[in-house]
Amino acid sequence: MTAAGALILAADTSTRRSIVVLGRETPLATSVREVRHRHGSHLLEQVDEVLATAGVALVDVGALAVGTGPGSFTGLRVGLATMKTIAYARSLGLVGVPSSTALRRAAADAGAHESAVVVLPAGAHDHYLARAGEDAALVAPGELSAAVGLTPAVAVDLSPDVLGADAARLGTIAVEGLPAALLALARERLAAGALDDPAELTPVYVALPRGVRRGAEELGWSPDLR
Repeated sequence: MTAAGALILAADTSTRRSIVVLGRETPLATSVREVRHRHGSHLLEQVDEVLATAGVALVDVGALAVGTGPGSFTGLRVGLATMKTIAYARSLGLVGVPSSTALRRAAADAGAHESAVVVLPAGAHDHYLARAGEDAALVAPGELSAAVGLTPAVAVDLSPDVLGADAARLGTIAVEGLPAALLALARERLAAGALDDPAELTPVYVALPRGVRRGAEELGWSPDLR
């Protein structure tokens, strides 16, 4: 059981930014880097950075949290592998937080409607669409506007040409507020005792990673390189 008020180290690698935040009720130190798809080259440096900024050591951390997506396949794997390794090495409790939920919380804290749909790029042409209380879905090219409909949208890492300037603006606001929202949601899960088993915690794979197919209750390689 994680003690109330524990120092939480959290990371999210679902977007083009690599985000690490350290705090209790509010962030004590935050590192945000624009990395596109090179999260693995930065994440451990960022962990050291926030610890040094806050003037604490890893031994002072009481719990861990990680964004589970949806988002970049490579980024999510890097984030989960890193935080799961720290959890094993330090015997720390770990919670997974859906990145889309944290992004929606961040946008809502800035005035967006709490039911706003979160949209992120999925590869070169598809998109992830996450509605509050529903599993994220993969939307094919040309179908995004119809899928969003009249619901307010938070367009993360997308140009204003995709869903309009307001959606892109909310996407920028959501990413800026993601560290604090991630920390808040992690604290809520920890307070409820909702720890995850690191061995079973996996990213939110709306579609399978490139080159992998599902069939006959097994995963295998596929020629589909979407």
